Amino acid sequence: MNPRLGLFCALLTLSVAGAAAASEPWRTAHLRGECDSALSEARAAAEKGEPEAMLQMSDWHFFGTCLTKDDAESARWALLAAEAGLPRAQVVAGQIYASGLGVQTDPAAARRWYEKAAGAGDAEGMLLLAKLIGAQADPLAQELALAWARRAADANYPPAYVHLAGQYSGGGRQTDYAEAARWLDKAIVAGYRDNSVWVAWSWACLNLGRYDEVLRAVQQVPKDAPEFKAAQINHAHALLLNGQVGNAREVYAANMTLRGADEFRRILREDLAELRRSGRDHPGMARIEKLFLNKP
Repeated sequence: MNPRLGLFCALLTLSVAGAAAASEPWRTAHLRGECDSALSEARAAAEKGEPEAMLQMSDWHFFGTCLTKDDAESARWALLAAEAGLPRAQVVAGQIYASGLGVQTDPAAARRWYEKAAGAGDAEGMLLLAKLIGAQADPLAQELALAWARRAADANYPPAYVHLAGQYSGGGRQTDYAEAARWLDKAIVAGYRDNSVWVAWSWACLNLGRYDEVLRAVQQVPKDAPEFKAAQINHAHALLLNGQVGNAREVYAANMTLRGADEFRRILREDLAELRRSGRDHPGMARIEKLFLNKP
């Protein structure tokens, strides 16, 4: 997998707590100092079998707001809400079994709950199901995972755009940077303008020969961001492939200082190999390899 995938796949990490948020007044009760009244109301509703209230009880236990933090109790309430048929709770149930928060880790149970949520039309459940199935090496599983991810994207779920971009940037069975760029563009239009997305976008554009777009993308990443070193080396690659070898050399040198020599050389070696595979070979590459990788 390309090392850049880890930068933007973090956008797809979905917390149990985030999915467990129920009604806004209950969710924010602790901010207004109204836990007692909210808890009384939600507990009464939960004990009557109201799944949103059960999910809120789970949320409070997970965060430790309004109720004592207790992963086991959080899991118990979330599972009750899931069993009551609430798709969002079924997503949470899947996350609970996948992570082992308050229960024993059980991938098979996680998959069953994700399938229930996905079958009910929950886009988050579709994407989590895709990621779980996609962890298998079996080609048929990979196809099924891609199909579920596409269904999540068809439901206008932006994290699915980012996930699909990762699949086409080397994380799946095929590499197609045009397709990766298409999904990243949809993510950006949908509001995903995180530094890691700009880095991923710049990498896709590099492999497509769209160097001006690379330069615009890397400028979006501030120098104090963790993603800056990836943006900086993409900047150097764009300069190199655009024929500005001297300028590229200076940026490469700065990146080596930032990363350390060993990491820099490993990334440079991997990046140049992939760029060549994409048909982006340039005579200046040999000069950079001679200078930084000690190639004859």
